[in-house]
Amino acid sequence: MEFKLDKQENSYGLLTVNVTEADYMTEYKSKLKQYAKTANMKGFRPGKVPFSMVEKMYGKQVKMDTFNETVGKAVDTYLKDNNVKPLFQPIYKGDFITPEQLGADQTVEFELLLPEFELKTEGVSADTFNLTVTDADVDNTIVKLKESYPTKKDAEEVAQADVVTATFKAEAGEYSKEGAAFDVDDKLAEGIADQFIGKKVGDVVTLDIDTMYEDSKRLGLFLGTEDADQFTGNFSIEITKITRNHEPELDQDFFNMVIGPDKASNEEEFRAELKKTIGEVNQQAIDNVTNENVRTALVEANPIALPAELLKTVFKQNNPKSTDEEVENNIGKFEEAVKWRAISDAIAETAEIKVEKEDVEAAALEQIKAQFGNFMGDEDDRMGEFVQNYLTAENGKYFEQTYEQVYNEKIFGAAKEKVSLNTEEVDLAKFEEFLTAKNEQVAG
Repeated sequence: MEFKLDKQENSYGLLTVNVTEADYMTEYKSKLKQYAKTANMKGFRPGKVPFSMVEKMYGKQVKMDTFNETVGKAVDTYLKDNNVKPLFQPIYKGDFITPEQLGADQTVEFELLLPEFELKTEGVSADTFNLTVTDADVDNTIVKLKESYPTKKDAEEVAQADVVTATFKAEAGEYSKEGAAFDVDDKLAEGIADQFIGKKVGDVVTLDIDTMYEDSKRLGLFLGTEDADQFTGNFSIEITKITRNHEPELDQDFFNMVIGPDKASNEEEFRAELKKTIGEVNQQAIDNVTNENVRTALVEANPIALPAELLKTVFKQNNPKSTDEEVENNIGKFEEAVKWRAISDAIAETAEIKVEKEDVEAAALEQIKAQFGNFMGDEDDRMGEFVQNYLTAENGKYFEQTYEQVYNEKIFGAAKEKVSLNTEEVDLAKFEEFLTAKNEQVAG
């Protein structure tokens, strides 16, 4: 088998492979003999079918399969032995050979994406933020938390924004539903809330159930059915409980609910812990923005010409259901992603980045702890078991995802050491303002 690699402009490579029958005939004969051992044909005992008949029946397809398998392995070996590292798997050029077309000598070609460039990082800069969480930020966060976690208390009379729990009973028919709860707010149809305001536990309101909401789906939500259209006519609604939201006290229950148990025993400790949490939560957002800026800066500093038609071919292979219009709309972003992959591969090689099994397990542990809200500590004997169960679930899907996450973190960590970071000092309000503007820009 002979190979010829032609590196052309725009990072395009064409690998030509000349194959003779001798390159795969031995393997072909071996496979055919295996078929003969298990072949079952009328008039012959299993495994006793003449080889010539087996070859006549299965030979063309087995030869084709053997040819493809042999060439695939040989191409992989050639690329590895010659340190050729295409960004994607080699792409077969032209129409696939059919079993009828397969001849004694065959030439096949593969297209390769081979970006060659000198990684430039000197003089490259990117913007980042340093967040200072102020006491005012903590105060504002506490206000929002109080709104999100109100204290619920029973009330004597229904008022606007209360939650009413009631027994719904159809006046015609046998339908009855106990413990159905709904909000007395502007989601009710016009005039309905007024019929409940001032009512007490034990009072009964009668109304045409069709008029309670303009959207019948909301009726189904608290009646516990998706088929709310079946409920028509007058219903008696007997109030069994009235619940009202009150501003919560800054007490131990509130501390535990917001930041977890045993982290604060008084308001001073709570505010200090909350300030720390605000910083940690927003640091992830800052890291994401910084990484995006670093990526953009490096792509701009390292122009890489790419073959347009081959890019479209790769995109279509990754998105087989995409239309021509979708390809045109997305090929620009895909090209930027391909450039970044080439750059990140160069960074990984320069920085000798490796992801070990222990790295993946440690990252999975952090994900699990975050999911449980840090209610489980490292000393918990079950954590190791949870990690292994998580990483092996769905045929290793989450292992691959976590591996990719760790790899990207290491890539950006190395990249940020190579570029200059322009740091802007911000408080929480200013950073949130930046994020809002950025999201609006992306959306529109």
